[in-house]
Amino acid sequence: MEFLLVLIYSIAFILLGIYLLLRKRYSYFAERGILHDKPDLIFGNFRKMRLSKPIFLVFREYYNKYKGKAKYVGFYLFLRSFIVILDLELIKNVLIKDFEYFPNRGTYYNEKDDPISASIMHLDYEKWRNMRVKLTPTFTSGKMKFMFPTVVDVATQLVEVMRDAHESGSFEMGIEFADLIARYAVDVIGSIAFGLNCNSLTNPEAEFKVMGIKGFRYRHNWFVHSFIVSYPDLARKLGMKFHFDDVGEFFLRIVRETVTYREKTGTQRKDFLNLLIDLKNSDTADPITMEQITAQAYVFFTAGFETSSCTMSFCLYELGLNQMVQNKLREEIMEVLARYEGKFTYEAMNEMKYMEKVLNETMRKYSIVAFTLRRAIKDYVIPNTNHVIEKGMDVVIPIDALHHDPELFPNPEEFNPERFSPSEVEKRNSMSYIPFGDGPHTCIGIRFSRLVIMIGLVMVLQNYRILPTKKTENPLQYNPKKYFMGSKNGIYLKTEKICGIVNE
Repeated sequence: MEFLLVLIYSIAFILLGIYLLLRKRYSYFAERGILHDKPDLIFGNFRKMRLSKPIFLVFREYYNKYKGKAKYVGFYLFLRSFIVILDLELIKNVLIKDFEYFPNRGTYYNEKDDPISASIMHLDYEKWRNMRVKLTPTFTSGKMKFMFPTVVDVATQLVEVMRDAHESGSFEMGIEFADLIARYAVDVIGSIAFGLNCNSLTNPEAEFKVMGIKGFRYRHNWFVHSFIVSYPDLARKLGMKFHFDDVGEFFLRIVRETVTYREKTGTQRKDFLNLLIDLKNSDTADPITMEQITAQAYVFFTAGFETSSCTMSFCLYELGLNQMVQNKLREEIMEVLARYEGKFTYEAMNEMKYMEKVLNETMRKYSIVAFTLRRAIKDYVIPNTNHVIEKGMDVVIPIDALHHDPELFPNPEEFNPERFSPSEVEKRNSMSYIPFGDGPHTCIGIRFSRLVIMIGLVMVLQNYRILPTKKTENPLQYNPKKYFMGSKNGIYLKTEKICGIVNE
């Protein structure tokens, strides 16, 4: 009996301690006079978005609720506290002017137990800067030109797969384009990043595609995820990982086998992996390891195929719904190719200015990376206030919310590429449109992502007219379980053959 009482009192004491700890944590913004929604214990401000609502829509609602009332607000995500920035000039300070205060993304990595997590996307400042300097040479315009033929080859295969499906009649009621374009992106980036033929266009269940998609699945629920990021040092001591074991093992094996083969045979390719091998075998005092090679190749593959494929899928969706835009874009493609005697070259692609507008408008309306994070490494006094973003505090830049602000982009749900005509761009604050972030942490793969998407669009549109079907959602529903913005029920479209040529 005494033991039972002791046990009951002990449990009650522990629960009381947890309650008081959470109550203290959730009083952070109130004590500092920072606007925020009242949090629930354990969930913080997360309860209303569980399962049913994507996190980017929650931040969009938060932005709309508080914009004009404050330049920044507080937000609780389980154990994590965030400052959500609403003011464009303060966003510029965080991303660019005062970058020295916010050089980290505040994302978790574990080099020892989960080596593929230690990529340039997650590393803290010193390690990130060192890796960024090493990797930057592979993303120059010159390197993009070298990669161009490889991407065109895969895009040709995409058109051939579409042709076979079209001739079989399976496109009459529409096909799920998000999956088809994801397979195209997997094959492109698998070839560029690993020098391998992934074959996912012809085999939808190809291992590369399966493992790439699994790499985006959460190993843990949001609560555990929040604990890991809130207490990264403790999480590393506990050996906690973000990725599933088989995903890490697969990519480590693929890289090790490919690197070993190239080093033994002296094989040279003008791709991302070859640069990493050169860095590994360099005479510098700090060559990169096999695990570091894998981490960089992995994030290049996963982040690249997800962002590129989703953007291209959303673009085709909008072109299907907006035939005038599609016709104008196709006319530009044909006119430019005619100037190059029908040959699709890197130079020809760069002359497609309306294509740039269409792509920019797609990335505005569909901000695949809907928000970006920064973590303060020292106290930052917010200009013209007595508030301090304290060391260790996470900051959210709500990219999607900015892109849907009607004061910045009137009638934001309308798809209008002319928003990106030079005269319109000049009217806007530079921070109003930041699909790849801005400042030193700007996405290193911008050029490559655009290359993959633009080549795919050119090859598809000169051969097929894209049309909606009875299964095409309007408006689209979004998947609440995905970190990146993605459709919940797929993107169904059909094709109509036009007099085009599949360029060899």
